[in-house]
Amino acid sequence: MKHDRLDNQVQETAALYALGALSQQEARAFDLHLKEGCEICSAELTEFEEVASYLGTAAQSVSPPAYLGDLLTVRIEKEAARLRSVKGSVITFPEKARAVRQLIGRVPLGKTLPWAAAAILLVALAYAFISWRSERQSMLAILDQERTQRYKSTDENANLKEELTQEKELSTELGQINAVLSTPQSRIISLAGQVPAPEATGKIYWAVRGHRWVVSANLPPAPQGKIYQLWFVTSAAKVSAGLIKPDKSGHGFAVLNFPPNLYGVRKTAITLEPDGGSEQPTSAIYALGDVS
Repeated sequence: MKHDRLDNQVQETAALYALGALSQQEARAFDLHLKEGCEICSAELTEFEEVASYLGTAAQSVSPPAYLGDLLTVRIEKEAARLRSVKGSVITFPEKARAVRQLIGRVPLGKTLPWAAAAILLVALAYAFISWRSERQSMLAILDQERTQRYKSTDENANLKEELTQEKELSTELGQINAVLSTPQSRIISLAGQVPAPEATGKIYWAVRGHRWVVSANLPPAPQGKIYQLWFVTSAAKVSAGLIKPDKSGHGFAVLNFPPNLYGVRKTAITLEPDGGSEQPTSAIYALGDVS
């Protein structure tokens, strides 16, 4: 079965395989697993084989302590005594025995022990490398968690900032509406949704003496590159009153001037126009209200 992620078991098996420290059965099973095409195990093995090859050549020759030679001599003498004690029951081969003793005599202890030390160092470094990789993965997991928490905090701060902005805009809108309603002459024009947006609603608060319209409308969110435009509609023309830019929810608020020399306004309409507005309506009416 191929692995879908790297874990401690994969690292340990790959490291021991690279060192030749697995049993024959374990090594054979790992070989079969590699032939199945497990990319994770293959990549780990490649890394450990590179480490093993480097450490094997990087081991420096060191002189062994003198007591190790004494221990080896005692061990050889002890084994020789044991063999002599069982000489009657064992067929000896003098030629081979002499060859073994000569071989032992020719093997430089100073060259054998550095390689043994290098092998021990290699095993230790392999396990250290596995531990380092594990700690590194744990650290990366912690960093990812902290990064996620930071992004979450950033999103929360952005949401809070947006809410505060909306509350500020709502406060400004209510202040403008109250200012109109407190004037001696004021009117309220209701807007009703039309075919493109039957659920659209809105009100225009008209300060007659101040020649000011405060528009509060709920419309579908404007597509990118589009904006809503309010029109004064007379029997002869449609005159632009200004632009209404809704927020993400489609709520639009604007304070517009009512031309004092404009007469005969019977209706007011809202259409969806390109950014910047149009000289004349280019779309169907989204909301309509009676002025007269």
